[in-house]
Amino acid sequence: MPQYMCSNCDTELPFDHALCISGCRLHFGPCSGIQESSWRKGDKSSWKCLSCRKTSNLKDQKPVTAEELREFMLTLNEKLKPIQQIETINETVQELQKSMDFMSGQYDSLLLKVHDMEVERREQNGKIQELKTIMEEKDNSIKTLQARVRECEQYARNRNIEISGLEFSESENLHDIMNNIAQKINVQYCSEDIDIMHRVPSRRKEEPPKVIVQFTTRSVRNHWLKNKKYDTITSDMVTGGRANTTVYLNSHLTQEWKHLLWAAKQKLRPIGYKFVWFSESKIYAKKNEKDRNVIIISSQEDIDKIE
Repeated sequence: MPQYMCSNCDTELPFDHALCISGCRLHFGPCSGIQESSWRKGDKSSWKCLSCRKTSNLKDQKPVTAEELREFMLTLNEKLKPIQQIETINETVQELQKSMDFMSGQYDSLLLKVHDMEVERREQNGKIQELKTIMEEKDNSIKTLQARVRECEQYARNRNIEISGLEFSESENLHDIMNNIAQKINVQYCSEDIDIMHRVPSRRKEEPPKVIVQFTTRSVRNHWLKNKKYDTITSDMVTGGRANTTVYLNSHLTQEWKHLLWAAKQKLRPIGYKFVWFSESKIYAKKNEKDRNVIIISSQEDIDKIE
C-alpha cells in the first residue's frame, strides 16, 4: 500500500486517517480538527478539513486553476490506484487458491494414510489378542502339566519318610537305629517292611546327612508318621552318639513341595494359622484343633490369595 503524508504536518500517516473531500489527508486530532470517533460516526463523503473550510468560499468564487486541476488529477489517480491493484490481488488470490487445493490434496492423502494405519492397527490388535489367547491356553496347559509332574514326582515318594537330626557315624547300622526309633514311637519294627534306606547329603554342611527310608507299603509309612508325634526323640537316644539334637520324621517331599510348604508356613503362621502340614500331595492349614475351616493349598497362587 502507498504511504501518505499528512497535509498539515507533512509526516507519514497511519493506515487510518482523515480524508476530506478536497483530497487532504491528515492525522486525527489537531491536524484535521476531528477525532477518530467523530470521523467514523460522521458523513465522510462531505467532510472538509479546517483549512479547506477556510478557503472554501474563496475557491468557490474563483475559477479552477491549472494547479488545482493538477492536484485534483493526482488525487483522482491516488483513488484509482486500489482499482489498479485489483488485478494483482486477483493473481494473489489465484495463487492462494492453488496452495489451498494442494493442501487439500495433501490433507486427503493424509486422511487416507491414517485410515489405512487404523485398519492395520485393528488387524494387529486382533492378531495380538489371538496370540494372547493362545499364550494363556498354553500357560494353562503348562501349569496343568507341571502340576501333574509335581504330583507324579511326589507319588513316587509316597512310601518314603525323611529322617533329619540323626548324628552320623561311619560304623552306624541304620536298621538298629530304625528299631530304636520304632521303640520310642511305639511302632512294631520289621526289617521286611523296609525296601531300602540310605543317607543323602544335606544342603547345610553343619547338619548331618538325612536318612531316606522307603517302606514296602504306604500304610506302614503312614503308621510311622502318625505315631511320630507321640514322643520327642533326640539323636543320642537312638544312635548312641553324643549329639542330643531333635530327630524329625517327615514325609519325603520333593524340593518344590518343600519350598511350597515353607512359603505357606511363612505366610500363615504370622496371621494365626497354628497348623500347617503336608498330606497326600496337598498342603493343609487351620488355625486350631477345633477349626473346621481347613485351607487346601496346591500352588503358590493359592498362598497368595490368602489374606
